[in-house]
Amino acid sequence: MSPNAKKNTIYSLVLLGLVLIVYLYRNSTDSTATSEEVARQKGLISWNGKFMNQPYLFLFYPERPNLKSKLDSLLTYQEQLYLMESPRSELYQLNRQDSLPQPSKELVSLLKMATQDTKNAENTWDPSSGILYQGWAFSASRAAIKDSANIEVLLENVGMNKFMLSDTLIRKAKLGAKVDFSDYGKAIALAQVARLLEKEGIQNYFLQLGRHTVAKGVNERKELWKHKTQYPDSLGKAQEGLIALQTKALATAGNFTQSYPQDSIRKAWVLDPRTGYPLNHGLLQTTVFANDPKAAAILSESLLVRGWKEAIRIDEERKDVEMVLVYFEKGKGLTTYCSPELKSFLSFPIQ
Repeated sequence: MSPNAKKNTIYSLVLLGLVLIVYLYRNSTDSTATSEEVARQKGLISWNGKFMNQPYLFLFYPERPNLKSKLDSLLTYQEQLYLMESPRSELYQLNRQDSLPQPSKELVSLLKMATQDTKNAENTWDPSSGILYQGWAFSASRAAIKDSANIEVLLENVGMNKFMLSDTLIRKAKLGAKVDFSDYGKAIALAQVARLLEKEGIQNYFLQLGRHTVAKGVNERKELWKHKTQYPDSLGKAQEGLIALQTKALATAGNFTQSYPQDSIRKAWVLDPRTGYPLNHGLLQTTVFANDPKAAAILSESLLVRGWKEAIRIDEERKDVEMVLVYFEKGKGLTTYCSPELKSFLSFPIQ
């Protein structure tokens, strides 16, 4: 073969390669564009931002005029109720004073609701218990009381009954009593967003804020919305899986990767608000499905305190909730429990 013929052959092969690369590239971009176009044609709307320093993701369809301004107004109003770091907020003032004269109706109503929710949870959930964590340090090897910390004294400041309410005055029985509604407020705000969407005639949505999620209807592909979660594999390592949501709210409390060994089990970095001390069982993570975000949020934290045996008993008794539990059992190691009716909605097996 002559040198020119060889050159022509090489040029032809190079040209063919370039054509192939362009073809494959166009196919891949056309596929992506087609997927995005389908979502756009279906009217899927995606909004994200931050609420109380937590990212949120709202997916829904169809679009509604002026909805964004209504949503922003709602979130701004809700955020002002739960902020604790702004000197202008009522919670900031309440947490630093022995009383708050002329409180707003919204704050009084919020405190009354939280007090009732605490009673219903038998004090295993308590938004005034955050002060207890000032006395403890958790690590992968142990839970230890900090130097000079007095748990009994800290515990004296815990309890929603420390806040005495009237329409004209909120008075505290203990000056050190403080309330933290940051997580509670996220669940309530998410429920408010869901109500706003439904008021606008939107019946298909997926709303996620921090550890809270609520979904209704189906996505743009006419499939159930999917929630991403972590679960332990057979070796106890964290893996990612999906849970299909069928018009439910869910909340996850705890993290099975954050624990310490004691008494032949592993224990969560969680305190019992009733005693001020770490938990004595092996329940590490709870994911609770309920009819609304607030119920899921409170029960997920309450069960984390009650323990896995009590959680399974509650699951068997109640028909309005389902759950996924990750716990450490003596002699068996890390174990995952799932409500029987939930198993078909999981993308991962339960060991």
